[in-house]
Formats: sequence, structure tokens, C-alpha cells
Amino acid sequence: MSQHSKWIVHIVLLLVISTSLGCGKTQPKLVPVSGTVTHDGKALAEGTIYFKTVETGALETMTITDGKFAGMAEPGERRIEISAYKTVVLKNDAMKGEIKENLVADRYNLNSTLTATVTEQGPNTFTFEVKSK
Repeated sequence: MSQHSKWIVHIVLLLVISTSLGCGKTQPKLVPVSGTVTHDGKALAEGTIYFKTVETGALETMTITDGKFAGMAEPGERRIEISAYKTVVLKNDAMKGEIKENLVADRYNLNSTLTATVTEQGPNTFTFEVKSK
């Protein structure tokens, strides 16, 4: 094997090793979470729930169907954001088309004050009650 070939083999090995080690970051541990969401006293037909860590930006997204959600989330104090949209058809002379309107008040999504403490030992079952605008 020539000196040039040995050099290439060493570089390839170095790249493989460094890639397999990553940047030293470990994947966060995720644990099961589940629960229910009511909207104006009734099960939320469909929507989305976000478990968010404000400091790091970590975000887990789960679908809400018939008032229930389930998924995996990182342990810790999480801000909860809930949204549910309906399509509104605009038919006036000035504007035509469709827009999506959030059925849930801002205090439960963009400006949410809802929180949940997700623990490694669980059970991590939560109930959230939200209201319309």
C-alpha cells in the first residue's frame, strides 16, 4: 500500500470514528405521557398539544383525537400549548378564500400559562381544560 493510500485510509477512519461519536450530545430521554383535553366542557374533537421546554426550545407534538392524546415527552417542567383550528370560508366582495381560526384562546397556546411536570417514574397522565376565545 502506498503512502498516499495509507493517508486516505487514516482520514476515512478518522471521519468514521468522529461521525459515530457525534458532537458529544446525547439524545434526551423520552417518557410516555397521555391525557385528556376538554374544550368548553366537552372533549376536544381534534387538535394538537405541545410539550415545550421554554429554556431549551425542546418541543414534543402530539395529536388530540376525541379529547385524548398520547406520546413521548422529555422529563421536566413543560409549558403546554394547545391548538385546534377550524376553516372559515370568506365570501365577501373584498376578500375570498379560506382562513384557519384557532378555536382555543391564546392563553392556552401562544401565551399559554398551562404547565405539566413530566417525571421519569410517571404516570404522566394529565387533564387540561381549555376555553374558547
